[in-house]
Amino acid sequence: MIVVSHSMRTPLPTIIAVGFMLGGCSPAGKELLSFQSPTDWTVEHQTPGGLDFYTVTASTPDEGLLMFSKWPPPSKPEDIPTLVQQLADGFLKEAKNLSEFTLASEEYDIEQFAGEQCQGSYATFQISSGGTNTLQAMFMMSVDGKIWNGQFTGAPDAWKQAITVLKSVKQGG
Repeated sequence: MIVVSHSMRTPLPTIIAVGFMLGGCSPAGKELLSFQSPTDWTVEHQTPGGLDFYTVTASTPDEGLLMFSKWPPPSKPEDIPTLVQQLADGFLKEAKNLSEFTLASEEYDIEQFAGEQCQGSYATFQISSGGTNTLQAMFMMSVDGKIWNGQFTGAPDAWKQAITVLKSVKQGG
């Protein structure tokens, strides 16, 4: 199990990270990625159980936390929009049972993004916890034909920076 050492006001990132980890850890070899992150953000790469797991944290964790790992089930890049919809629907179902935050709306759109060597889809939600409005995004992307999934929690402006990070992802370390 991964313990993310960043303290957040909401336990949501931890809940989702554990969900990603429980979704399947495969003993596959390292799948190193390279990407560009803002200079004041911190990047960590871990391999719990052989699963590559990246965290990219804004200067303060409350500002933005981006996490992603390899998606172990066999999937094809064309499956990504459907998989993102399934993740978003699952998030909505779980969010209704949690008291740590509230959803501003249960509606979401699935958007596309693309970089030089990656492409993907994401769904975003506006949530509120302790009077703080936060953006929650879940995404999947294809990098060199391999599927990665992840999530972001933080300020809307930090999400814009996180999308720039994702667009820069390339295979190889």
